[in-house]
Amino acid sequence: MKKIPFYMLLILAGTTFLVSSCKDDDDVKPIEPLHQTVYFEPGATTEAVQEALILMEHGDTIDFAAGTFNFNSTLSLDSKDSVVIRGAGRDATTLSFADQNAGAEGLYITNCDWFLIKDMTVADAVGDIIKLKDGNGVSFLNLNTVYTGPVSSGNGAYALYPVTSRNVFIDNCYVRGASDAGIYVGQSEKVVVRNCFVEENVAGLEIENCIAADVYDNEAYNNTGGILVFDLANLPVIPNGTQCRVYNNLIRENAHANFAPGGTVADIPPGTGIMLLSSDNVEIFGNTITNNNIMGIGIISMVTLDALTSGNTTDPNYDLYTYNTYIHDNNIQRTTDYPTDLNDMGGLLASLYQNGDIPDIVYDGVIPPSVTDDTEGICIQNNGSATFVDLNVLGGFANQRYDMTPHDCAPASIEPVALNAPAYQ
Repeated sequence: MKKIPFYMLLILAGTTFLVSSCKDDDDVKPIEPLHQTVYFEPGATTEAVQEALILMEHGDTIDFAAGTFNFNSTLSLDSKDSVVIRGAGRDATTLSFADQNAGAEGLYITNCDWFLIKDMTVADAVGDIIKLKDGNGVSFLNLNTVYTGPVSSGNGAYALYPVTSRNVFIDNCYVRGASDAGIYVGQSEKVVVRNCFVEENVAGLEIENCIAADVYDNEAYNNTGGILVFDLANLPVIPNGTQCRVYNNLIRENAHANFAPGGTVADIPPGTGIMLLSSDNVEIFGNTITNNNIMGIGIISMVTLDALTSGNTTDPNYDLYTYNTYIHDNNIQRTTDYPTDLNDMGGLLASLYQNGDIPDIVYDGVIPPSVTDDTEGICIQNNGSATFVDLNVLGGFANQRYDMTPHDCAPASIEPVALNAPAYQ
């Protein structure tokens, strides 16, 4: 490795990234110039790159040249603020962990504020490809994060995995092959995911237990489920999420076999476009949802999953219900051809509609005790010819209702996310 002189930084840096003043500050921002850049060419060893990550100072950059870099263990970065890790382009620079024999992640970043990683492919980690924890103002730009071989339950759970963070920005990324969620943002506040393409994951893109998330202009193709907004129990940082907007996405032909090794995500039916699970205050609009032939949009509560899987969710801080949901102005189209590799949940739904005409919007009919009006906390408007069913799951699927009239309501729209992260505008 070699250090680039200071006078070269104006050419190499492109953008100035600086130390944040406070880990808990919503207005985290850079406060001093870049310090130095460390440059690697193909052939650099795992040990050399890890040493550079350890020795980085606040404001430093690591540059990877075009070519393929092969690493045999996790590369970790901890407690470095205003740093940049970048390649020569997402199709030019590859960090490969195909020979990994130590560590669970490919890249593992912790406690970093005003952090940017961009312009590279990161591939084939034993576990998660890029995991970032406890950051504020973190950006993932122009990345490929992929498991390159045949999809398998042995693949890592998550490809892009920021968790317990604030001001998270994911833009123009391609993700493939994760056995849980390709892009997963969990227990985080102020999130934007846009312009990404996710395919051949169990869940293409998942927002879980987050507060204030905007998910837009993405394409989800041939996953088991395209886009999920989930709240799960027993998560200590954010027990219940709220304020998520899912809009202007293309969600098509998500019918891949579910290859999750277990967990809640294993219950997602192949053929799912958008699925809400125990989520509160979600707005879904302007999406094109095509040929997701089991559940174009699913509105499901943990009460239903518990009933169907003999589960027993007991977390006293967790809200099991889905409500304050506004679904409007989407284009939903489908055929009557069910996916060929249905799991138990998908098979159950298909058995209710054996001729393939399951409605586009599937609601489990579970009403939270806190909702007392006829809307049941679900508003649905202006979705063209989209059809609807209240499955009445707790009533044993008897007396299902197809009339959307009780849900003809229009609550106030959710405010856009006010994000503060590198390169966001």
